[in-house]
Amino acid sequence: MRIMKNFFLSMMVFATMLSFNACSDAGANQDQVLNTKESNEAAMKDFGRTVPVGIDEENGSFKVSFIISAQPYEIKASKENEKYISMIRQAVKDESPIHVFLKPNSNEIAKVEKGTDEDIRYFRSALTKEVRSDNETKRLTSVIPDLATLNSLFAQIKSQSCGTSTASSPCITFRYPVDGCYARAHKMRQILINNGYDCEKQFVYGSLRASTGTCCVSWVYHVAILVSFKNASGVVEKRIIDPSLFTSGPVTDTAWRSACTNSTCGTTSVSSFANTAGNVYYRSPSGSLLYDNSYVNTNCVLTTFSSLSGCSPSPAPSVGHCGF
Repeated sequence: MRIMKNFFLSMMVFATMLSFNACSDAGANQDQVLNTKESNEAAMKDFGRTVPVGIDEENGSFKVSFIISAQPYEIKASKENEKYISMIRQAVKDESPIHVFLKPNSNEIAKVEKGTDEDIRYFRSALTKEVRSDNETKRLTSVIPDLATLNSLFAQIKSQSCGTSTASSPCITFRYPVDGCYARAHKMRQILINNGYDCEKQFVYGSLRASTGTCCVSWVYHVAILVSFKNASGVVEKRIIDPSLFTSGPVTDTAWRSACTNSTCGTTSVSSFANTAGNVYYRSPSGSLLYDNSYVNTNCVLTTFSSLSGCSPSPAPSVGHCGF
């Protein structure tokens, strides 16, 4: 009887130890999962609060575009990302902000959070369908008198390129085409204004690819200034100024759009393009507008990118601190 009693006591102790170990293992596994999740979230890059303007499925992922940034971003079409994809779709539909986090050193979206009420109020006050007049344009000449003056203005603009001894601060980041075209275009217009002239801008949208001659960049849109001038016969013609793609002089808008769809860099296409007034800082594919009449965002973006050149880093450094 004593033997049976000792046997049962031993079995109870053994069972208790197994149960304890099982609980310990389960707790350890749970802690490990939590630690991994926390570690992954800690490693995420805070892209900031912004408004998505497009989401398109492409090869098992979704390509996402945001206001201002010309760079394409992606989110994998996975079960764990379903709620994030849904949030992005709704934000595109409503033109409302979300808080975006990226995987380290990548353009892949890792996490999305809803924008706050304050975020919504801010972006809805900034992003508008209203075409706003610029009092400054009333004193400006809209047509450059001749080709010689146009070429002189191009030389002035090009002399402000980062990396040259002639550039003032902030310099224009023509040598870093990865992003920032909106700021480059706005700064080019400011140079024209200082010379008494105004311009339009042309925005081109699509799956864009361009070559610098040594590397390729991908964009969801691109923008440059569109100037009017009188040719030798007195006929008004239009030209694009964009030293990030054409360093030798102004070109036709057809040639410019062609350079934005360089097939040697991969599959590429234009979905649409539109001309705007020169004071428009950014135009979304659906026609919503942003303005930067004070050049605060312009100068901040150019300063952030001023030391960069070529096609890296990509994605570009965050300019969330610049506004928008």
